Amino acid sequence: MDDNNWRNKFFDNYFKIEVDDEQKWLDCKNQHLTKIFQYTRVKHAKTLILDDLMYLREIKDLNDPFEGDLLYDLDEFYNNPIKNPMLDKNDIKNNFYEANKYMKDLIYIACFSERNDITPMWHHYGGEHKGICVEYDFKNDKEYDKKLKQILFPIAYVTEKRNKEILPKIFDGADKGKLAIETFTNKSIEWEYEQEWRIIMLKNPGKLFEIKWYNNKPYIKFLTPKNVYLGYKIDERDAYFIKKLCELRNIPVYRMIKDNSSFNLTYIPYE
Repeated sequence: MDDNNWRNKFFDNYFKIEVDDEQKWLDCKNQHLTKIFQYTRVKHAKTLILDDLMYLREIKDLNDPFEGDLLYDLDEFYNNPIKNPMLDKNDIKNNFYEANKYMKDLIYIACFSERNDITPMWHHYGGEHKGICVEYDFKNDKEYDKKLKQILFPIAYVTEKRNKEILPKIFDGADKGKLAIETFTNKSIEWEYEQEWRIIMLKNPGKLFEIKWYNNKPYIKFLTPKNVYLGYKIDERDAYFIKKLCELRNIPVYRMIKDNSSFNLTYIPYE
């Protein structure tokens, strides 16, 4: 099963109104979650490396202009039977936009990738190759790792939005947590190079997680990094600073270099 195909199968089955075997598809998702990487700038290194904290973003802070948009043909929806036949077209339109805004205001997100050697990711998110990429390992069965897996989901890359069934679910009063996941886990095929996984969590997570505030920004406790990778253009003073942070936690440090025989990045130990 190719990489994107298993994602599509997961979403096609997990978000059915009546799921045949929900745990089966969650297990499928978790089996593919073995390690993830976050590209970021040096200024975020301390919270990631020393404090094991992960910064949570709001939808308005993300760079995809279609992020979280419910794309739907309202005429098509209006002409289909719904549970409340008394709603007129204007009611549906107003409720639609209110529902979309509600979904966007509901959650926090943190973004990751399956690989540490994606050149555009280093440019866009890794400080134009002057930042870092932090690796997290999910191959053990620690209880906190299992909790994190509950809020980590892959992105399905598609040619059209997968949320045509979401609007009726909103009017039907479906579970808001699952609706949020369904809404924010599909992106245009143009973004496929990112190979993204993301945390999707309610801003009010109940007892599952504690939101920690640092410099007036929300974080959650995450994992201790397994490895840290330096961008191939990183300033030597920044590289030294990162290495000293990692030494405090016994975290290996590598430096990205260009593979001169291809258009690929690779890495070597940073001494």
